[in-house]
Amino acid sequence: AQFESLKNQLDPHFLFNSLNVLSSLIEENPENAQKFTTSLSKIYRYVLEQKDKELVSVAEELQFAKTYMNLLKMRFENSITFEIPEGFDIASNLAMTEEAKVVPLSLQLLLENCIKHNVVSEAKPLHIKISIENGQLVITNNLQKKEVLSDRKGVGLQNIVNRYGILTKRKVLVEENEKEFK
Repeated sequence: AQFESLKNQLDPHFLFNSLNVLSSLIEENPENAQKFTTSLSKIYRYVLEQKDKELVSVAEELQFAKTYMNLLKMRFENSITFEIPEGFDIASNLAMTEEAKVVPLSLQLLLENCIKHNVVSEAKPLHIKISIENGQLVITNNLQKKEVLSDRKGVGLQNIVNRYGILTKRKVLVEENEKEFK
């Protein structure tokens, strides 16, 4: 029940943020708003497909993250860059079998948090990197904290920590220094 409650927090959060982006795009760039809507429907389909799952394969989640990053790129254009290894071979990079699993939508939530808590502009572009380090999936961004949110603790990040806490003994590690958030 606790896990279900945590999962159900994400759905409205994702939809609300996506609709805010769409609303901005309609005024700024109607053509991109149309493309965004099409991509958003594909993304939301994935959200609905994963709704009842506790875990999904890392490969599935990375593929979804790529789609979501393309959506963000449409919105932020030159203000954001993403790095994900080409030809990402999950099994060999994770030094695990293809059974490596993650909590559904955790990458999307982390990508969303990067944008929510950091300045994203052409003058100060945000760089987000997805990589593998010591058998763990890692999301890193350059730290450019928004002043308004600097002392707020993320509900989304705590949600991920809590969901993993229910499913596994492996801890979600969070590191922050003056240059990056990991």
